[in-house]
Amino acid sequence: MTATAPSWLTEVAYAHRGLHDVAGTVPENSLPAFEAAIAAGYGIELDVHLTSDGRVVVTHDDDLARVTGRTVSVAASTLAALAGLRLGGTDEGIPTLDDVLDLVAGRVPVMVEIKNVRRQAGPLEAAVAGAVRAVDGPVCVASFNPRTVGWFAKHHPTVVRGQTASSFAGVDAPYLARRVLASMAANRWTRPHFVSYELSALPNRWCDRWRAAGGALVTWTVRTGDDLTRARTVADTHIFEHVEP
Repeated sequence: MTATAPSWLTEVAYAHRGLHDVAGTVPENSLPAFEAAIAAGYGIELDVHLTSDGRVVVTHDDDLARVTGRTVSVAASTLAALAGLRLGGTDEGIPTLDDVLDLVAGRVPVMVEIKNVRRQAGPLEAAVAGAVRAVDGPVCVASFNPRTVGWFAKHHPTVVRGQTASSFAGVDAPYLARRVLASMAANRWTRPHFVSYELSALPNRWCDRWRAAGGALVTWTVRTGDDLTRARTVADTHIFEHVEP
């Protein structure tokens, strides 16, 4: 049985890490990228990690070398220690999840991708739950980690939750583990409101069964016009980057 997704989830397309540009003048996962998405009427997809002092910050990688030029671990740093870092040579810093949710103020849907690569769920999920439950507006969470999705199902079942998945081709993991994750076998107990699946691995029988049972399907990441055309045929909405719907 699937949990029922709210209608707002599939009414918009989502800007991947905000509406950032190829040149890097508007960095990914920055407040200007999120403001640009809001102005264009798109939903926002973003990524979060937890600092050593328990603050949720918006960035895709734990190692900040790619986005700041500094080899710094989010998990090993306090929020104050990250405050001086700048994104891609701009004046923009790394925002907290609270900063972003305050900026959005319910104007567009926000999809919070929880980057938990650990075996257990808890501190990051609890901190994210505290932030999103304080928001009066359309916000959902998603994760590749079924334990994260299951944590929300158990502790905060009213928070809209999604299972992110892919074919996991090329991932250095045992075949059985990849198969279990690709087929989303844990959906039976995590009961996500939606599935977010890699476009290059669609269509597939698992997602076909999911949609046939009434489940909402998001696909990622749309980067070309051809991607956009295909995404519209295989999913209910999509996450895009550098190609606007």
